[in-house]
Amino acid sequence: MKTDNFPLAFVAAFVLGLAQMLLLVYCWNYIVIYSPLLHWLISLGVRDVTLHALVFATDSVVNIALCLPAAFVLCQLRPRRLLVYLMAAVIPAFIWQYRLVLQNPFAVQQLWQFIPGVVSALLMLPIATFFVTRKSKPSRA
Repeated sequence: MKTDNFPLAFVAAFVLGLAQMLLLVYCWNYIVIYSPLLHWLISLGVRDVTLHALVFATDSVVNIALCLPAAFVLCQLRPRRLLVYLMAAVIPAFIWQYRLVLQNPFAVQQLWQFIPGVVSALLMLPIATFFVTRKSKPSRA
């Protein structure tokens, strides 16, 4: 959908971001239940910071893979304003996901516990978009 109509493309990016968030929530419900990774790591004796780092790295790769279709659609809107479209897709979904945390003063005091999720919510679609834009550009040989 290459369009020079900025308001239409902005609304499309906004809706795409919300749909992407709902898709991720839906997929992660199944991934958490059926993935044997956590049980394997614990049975291998991986604990504490190493366990959290490995799970975060694996979750990030899965999130990026799940964000690739949305990143491709986002790149089709109009690449000149890609940063604006990324913000339109990511920020509303982030606010919706963390609305209860941001409204609760006790949760804000413990915000450091939410840092991995915040990083994931804010960066996975932009990273996937970065990979899509690098792959779609013609190489100079």
